[in-house]
Amino acid sequence: MPEKIKIDPEKFAYAVLQNHQIEGPDKERVAKESLSLYLQSYLLVNQFNQLEASQFKLNNDSDFKKMMLAINKNINGFY
Repeated sequence: MPEKIKIDPEKFAYAVLQNHQIEGPDKERVAKESLSLYLQSYLLVNQFNQLEASQFKLNNDSDFKKMMLAINKNINGFY
């Protein structure tokens, strides 16, 4: 069974920000672009973590496992 993946949103957003060079006509524009990139990265990781948690929970559900076993048997001709 695969391990559940959880990414730290703050660390990820800082890593993205540190590895992206932002240029602009003035400091305010650079700050706005930096904030936008940070927030987008942070929110994206939160969405990923929520999706991963729901998928991991579903995969560990015994009814889901039974359903997948039944589907696999039907696909392979084992009724």
